[in-house]
Amino acid sequence: MTVSVPASAQQRPPVVQNPSEIIQLQNRMQRQQFEQQQQFNRQIDRQQVTQPLVQRPQVPTFQQNCQTQVTGSGYVRNCR
Repeated sequence: MTVSVPASAQQRPPVVQNPSEIIQLQNRMQRQQFEQQQQFNRQIDRQQVTQPLVQRPQVPTFQQNCQTQVTGSGYVRNCR
């Protein structure tokens, strides 16, 4: 047998018996708000990181004109 509870009864805040419980509840709520804000900030950071980076322009490179000469058991490179 299942007992149905009215929706209004499910959403009621807990009954606080003493002042220390109030402080605990406030701390819990502040912590939850902080965690939600951190999740939101992390989501924004992820979106900013995943945006495509601007491609760097092609820069021509200088290629040396080198000639290799074999001499005996080694070789010599003459670059201009």
